[in-house]
Amino acid sequence: MRPEPAPAARRPLVVGYYGMDNVGDNAFCVVLDWAMRVYWGAREPIFAAPPLVDLPEDRTGMDPRWYARSGVTGRAGTLLNKAALLRHSSMVVFGGGSVFREMGPLSEKKLFSLFSRVSGHPMAAVGVSVGPFLSSAAERRLLEVLRRIDFIGVRDLASAELLRGADYPGRLVPAGDLAGLLPEALGEPVPTGAPRAAPRGRARLGVTLLGVDYEAADEESRLREDALIEGVRALVLKEPVDLTVFVFNTHPVHGDERVSQRLQAAVDGLCDVRTVTARDGVRACWDEMKRCDLGLHMRLHGAVFAYLAGVPFTLVPYQKKCDDFLDEIAQPAARRLARVPRDPAEVSRILAAMLTDDAVPGLARADFADRARLNFTRAPWALDAAADPSTR
Repeated sequence: MRPEPAPAARRPLVVGYYGMDNVGDNAFCVVLDWAMRVYWGAREPIFAAPPLVDLPEDRTGMDPRWYARSGVTGRAGTLLNKAALLRHSSMVVFGGGSVFREMGPLSEKKLFSLFSRVSGHPMAAVGVSVGPFLSSAAERRLLEVLRRIDFIGVRDLASAELLRGADYPGRLVPAGDLAGLLPEALGEPVPTGAPRAAPRGRARLGVTLLGVDYEAADEESRLREDALIEGVRALVLKEPVDLTVFVFNTHPVHGDERVSQRLQAAVDGLCDVRTVTARDGVRACWDEMKRCDLGLHMRLHGAVFAYLAGVPFTLVPYQKKCDDFLDEIAQPAARRLARVPRDPAEVSRILAAMLTDDAVPGLARADFADRARLNFTRAPWALDAAADPSTR
């Protein structure tokens, strides 16, 4: 007989950087919906997100009109909507991503912290990164909130060290990126470590590009964009390679559609080109990624999807989180690019080598998945927590 879930886990409200038309963040929601039910016994998880392709309608509680409005009206509407969701929740879960880098004086995180303090309902954070903080004021405000969170599962060791140095008083678990559980959440077996066979006939290259890099100078972004697009064009001119363009972010301001269209135009008439976007959903992106034979990615979760699918890839490490991921999985050195690639020939060379090279990352994908699982199995309200002394 399945044990009763802890009262706190029955109706968690999951908050994060949702509603921004981003496949990586939407994948967190897919994983959380599955994992909280399996490992915590959650019955009615609700996401502070607008409707998503991959979740049933009753799982998302945000009115999409607030995401279409900017300024005070949009922020106020979003906050009031989330406050209404809090009234019926049993706990708050910060679900995935880099949500603890910035916090203004009127941040919604204050609302969540106040709710927890007044109601006695716990707060948790799973699969998150903490820092690097964007300002000393943000650090002070965030640490005040973080110290009130009962359980934090972090996806990188740097975050764990930061929290230990800040004397975080709750339960801290070095875990992994939530996306490690995506295949299981979609009903597929844990991937094996067997290397993918070399493609027969025409190969398919999967690409995610980044539309906006807020941490790079305009000239750097232009040089990198030129090198990647020209490198892909050189590859398809030289090798029998077709292209799948993944638009992992379709947000009108922060998204990747402009640069993705530029890539498509550069190879027009040279090869078969498919396009799949965030509007098609997480499952569609995952299924198309599995059809690829090699990958070139700027979006971190484009690389994570490729890794989980057993697709050889190279990742442009535009942020530290990308280098952290490559270090964690022990990516072969021959497949690593610079933060700002400038030579299209180098891009093309690395991609062409993957057509015959059988090297694989050093970390088995099952181990990557197991690290992600710790976000849930080591939580105090996990269904088997009573039998696991490490959760006490």
